[in-house]
Amino acid sequence: MTVPTTLDKVMTDEILKVIRLKFDLDAASEIKVTSIEIDQDEQKIRIELLITTTERPEALAKSYFGLTGKVREALGSSWSGFFPVITPQFNSGLHA
Repeated sequence: MTVPTTLDKVMTDEILKVIRLKFDLDAASEIKVTSIEIDQDEQKIRIELLITTTERPEALAKSYFGLTGKVREALGSSWSGFFPVITPQFNSGLHA
């Protein structure tokens, strides 16, 4: 069963920090968590992101490798039994 949920602000901020570092995004880039769902049966936590940046898609794709492990660390021991499935959507450009 999949259940929508929210993580506390500290945990969400830590996840966003890890993602920003992993993708090496500049301060002008924006990352938003658009949804988090927990599947108790499959022991998965699905995290959907919206990333707005001027970075080239090829550079971002290279940085995606290893992201799951970093997010798992950020989730901490309370989510250790769950596998994070991270789905980013990328928007080109920045909004003023």
